[in-house]
Amino acid sequence: MTAASRRDPGSVLHGTLPVAGRILRSLRGDRRTLALVGVVPVFLLFLLSEVFPRPQPVTPVLLGVFVFFLTYLLTAIGFLRERTAGTLDRVLVSPISRGGLVLGYLLGYGALAVVQSVVLLGAAVVFLDVTFRHGIPLFLAVEILGAFTALGLGVLLSLFAQNEFQAIQFIPVVITPQVILGGTFLPVSELPAYLRYPALVMPITHLIDAMEYVVLGVGNRGDLLVAAGTLAGFATLAVATAAVVIRRAG
Repeated sequence: MTAASRRDPGSVLHGTLPVAGRILRSLRGDRRTLALVGVVPVFLLFLLSEVFPRPQPVTPVLLGVFVFFLTYLLTAIGFLRERTAGTLDRVLVSPISRGGLVLGYLLGYGALAVVQSVVLLGAAVVFLDVTFRHGIPLFLAVEILGAFTALGLGVLLSLFAQNEFQAIQFIPVVITPQVILGGTFLPVSELPAYLRYPALVMPITHLIDAMEYVVLGVGNRGDLLVAAGTLAGFATLAVATAAVVIRRAG
């Protein structure tokens, strides 16, 4: 493939689909990953149903945190395995463009993130008896958008880890502060000013805002659009940065 063909937008798609397909095929026999996608969300929501007799008020927070955290784990560790196994290095010397490579990983792990989101939705309905003020389709759309935001972050951060332990170390540094400040325990508006402004640039803050609108009817459609747009911006920025880092690595 020539340099000119690499710049052709069609060449990006040509490289993207094989990468995504290979990832999905490689994960079919990975029982730990499949359990993280299909079993862990059900188990966690079952436990919550036993702890919270009236879970509806806290459901948006719980579902937002779970989908973000589980998708980050799924993506960061999965992408890191690609690097440590040497698979990423082999792909980097192939004619596939760096942007197509990142997009392929996003599509592959994104498919799993969508499945995980659907599992979380079903488990929430079955175990938590959740009702959705603005409907299930909108909730699922917000949930998947949050998952793709975490997915982009997971790909980006995994590029700076040398092993799975280091990927896990990013959780208390990057994920936990978002959980604490993002409206999980206290509304962002009630935080001290020096914490409120950092919270507003954290993805989980906007994911919880969107979830509260869809599930509880908190806020208005304008708030939802702002939250969704911000999440989309975070996801795009993370993916673009990952593509740049990969390009330099290659």
